[in-house]
Amino acid sequence: MNTAQFPLGWHTVSQDGNIEAFCAGPTEGEHEAPRGTVLLLQEIFGVNAAIRTIATKLSEKGYRVVCADVFGHVERRVDLGYSEADRKRGFALMQAYDPETALDHCNTIAQWARHLPGSNGKLAVVGFCIGGLLALRYAARFPCDAAVSFYGVRVHEHLEELRAIDCPLQYHVGEEDTHILPEHRKIVAQAVSGMENATVFAYEGAKHGFFNPLREEAFNRDAFLAADERMLRLLAQSLR
Repeated sequence: MNTAQFPLGWHTVSQDGNIEAFCAGPTEGEHEAPRGTVLLLQEIFGVNAAIRTIATKLSEKGYRVVCADVFGHVERRVDLGYSEADRKRGFALMQAYDPETALDHCNTIAQWARHLPGSNGKLAVVGFCIGGLLALRYAARFPCDAAVSFYGVRVHEHLEELRAIDCPLQYHVGEEDTHILPEHRKIVAQAVSGMENATVFAYEGAKHGFFNPLREEAFNRDAFLAADERMLRLLAQSLR
């Protein structure tokens, strides 16, 4: 598959047209080596500018990226900013969506992407906030080559699924994250301590959303750079 067959933008994935993904593909020739796929899972703000930027940057590293429309079964193509009104809307959508439906849709998207011409069949899942939790739950249920969770919320409530993950796993969290209490971070760290290839990275002075440059009140450049390097190293090792 060349770039013309996988253009930047929204793609319909299911035959009934009810499942969509925002996709970003690397610039490549038809005869280059097959590529791994990254399934990217959003925060409560939808597939917004921040998520689309991450997708584009990962595609520039050579990966095919598919951003699941996690809220798509409630409201399609949610694209929110960070105003108080948008935060309230995002939280309302989080209450309204069904995680089980979202996970099934994520797998439909992942399988679609993995079987496209030019794919090497390998898949990593990367998620943020509620997407960080979904990334771990996805990796516990479906075949996956790596999982990366950025400040996934309520992970401590899903320890059985967490322990079921058998691919390399990273969990990135800020020590000043008020959405993930210190005792909950400790529970997660203890849960993965006996797992092979699973690591919790805690970042001093970092808040919830530290990886997002568009959230000025939360972005932490030092934590971002360290976490980004670790994620990219894992993807390079797992998706070759």
